[in-house]
Amino acid sequence: MAFWTVLTSILPGAGLLTTRMRRLGWVLLALLALALVSVVAFMQVGDPLRNAMMLITNRGLLIGAMVTVVVVGLVWGLQIVLANLAHSTEQRLAGAKRFVALGLAALMVVAVAVPFGRGVQSLWAYQGLLGSDTVFGGRNGDNPLADGKDPWAGKERVNILLLGQDAGADRTGTRPDTLMVASIDTKTGQTALFSIPRNLESVEFPEGTAAAEVFPDGFDYFGPQQNLINAVWTWAEDRPDLFPDDPNPGLTATTWAVEETLGLETDYYAMVNLQGFEDLVNALGGVEMVVERRIPIGGGAGPISGYIEPGEQELDGYHALWYARSREGSNDFNRMCRQQRIVRAVTEEADPATVAMSIPKLVNATEENIQTDIPVSNLDAFIDLALRVKEGGFTSYPITQDVTPSYDADWDYLEDWVDASIEDSMKQDPPESVIGETEPGSDEPAETGAPPEGEPGTDEGDSPAEETPSQEETTEAEPTDESSTPSEGSGDSSQKAPEIEQDPLKSCLPGADQG
Repeated sequence: MAFWTVLTSILPGAGLLTTRMRRLGWVLLALLALALVSVVAFMQVGDPLRNAMMLITNRGLLIGAMVTVVVVGLVWGLQIVLANLAHSTEQRLAGAKRFVALGLAALMVVAVAVPFGRGVQSLWAYQGLLGSDTVFGGRNGDNPLADGKDPWAGKERVNILLLGQDAGADRTGTRPDTLMVASIDTKTGQTALFSIPRNLESVEFPEGTAAAEVFPDGFDYFGPQQNLINAVWTWAEDRPDLFPDDPNPGLTATTWAVEETLGLETDYYAMVNLQGFEDLVNALGGVEMVVERRIPIGGGAGPISGYIEPGEQELDGYHALWYARSREGSNDFNRMCRQQRIVRAVTEEADPATVAMSIPKLVNATEENIQTDIPVSNLDAFIDLALRVKEGGFTSYPITQDVTPSYDADWDYLEDWVDASIEDSMKQDPPESVIGETEPGSDEPAETGAPPEGEPGTDEGDSPAEETPSQEETTEAEPTDESSTPSEGSGDSSQKAPEIEQDPLKSCLPGADQG
């Protein structure tokens, strides 16, 4: 009896073959064989991962799959009980032996029910996510893609604005704490990832916009050393009269500033708050990486509550977030480097198997903390694009003081530099891992650098206008080698060929000289 109960738990129908319900047993085995053949055929047709990802973008299919999983799970569990009862009766088990037999059947039913229940939970969560008007806030029909096999065939590049916002209970409004743009080649997936320093001053706006009319000579609202790009959001939120019928003027004005700064038109945006990033990393089970130096937790106007120690670490969401946001003993440019590194490290760690096992947690983290203008009707195209990016890889291009001074940017040169960076990204092989590694064969932590020189960061609760680096820090960051840096004015920008740094993350990689 025990043998047949366990066997039918593994091969549904097998336990019924020697009973009066043998026909039902053969039917169940035939259905199992048909399902296995279908899976093998699916694996042989094209890229199975890509095909599977395309299927899960259809909400109707997801609901159908969920119903199917429920029915299959119930039938599977029921045939275990039937086989157990049939063999118990045939062997005339009674008393304690009968209860033991029923207990074994119950145990097998639970063992089968757990993965089926997990599958139903994941499908339910995912189909609910597809119905979210916040996560997929774009209207169907906006930015229409090409018909046919390749939806990106008519679009050479896609530029996606990535914003990290800090909107906790201690904040006065929302502001972008992180500004990045991913410029993606749709054919190869090769991506140039630009980071814009949050203390970039006096940004300009596209001609004809409301912001350009108010600030024709660049953003000038909060006063000297306070007219930062991440303060544009606050200004716009305070002037709703300039943005009639716009539900999010801060996002609109910030998008204008980013587009004019880089000379790129953004196609979509994705915004995640800091709590959301922590939740996403936790949902993925953390991220393993080699920390380059001792990173303070807290600091600024508040106390330091701990440290992320150097060397090989497995960072949970809390520590991954502090790795990206810590300002104490650092400067904005090293912080920007760490932000790019952690984003790329999480991307490396997010393999399909891990993502599949984490769907319920990922859905919760996504639905509560992420906002985009991607229409759900375009989701299959974006999943396909994400798989191409996974293959093509990111190349980092942070706008540091070596590119242009944040306090007096050369806008013409910066646009030329962006164009040259995109061209450079197309020549690169998939970049090496940014996770870092210890010396091969050694159990010792990786060699790590010293903290970069610079003023301590400010308190996380400061308003945008207060997040300005001191004049001392600005002076320290000012380039001194005129032969290797762009001029501060735009007059001779056409005479200078943009210089592309080939190792832009060196200040936050293990073993780098960061002193």
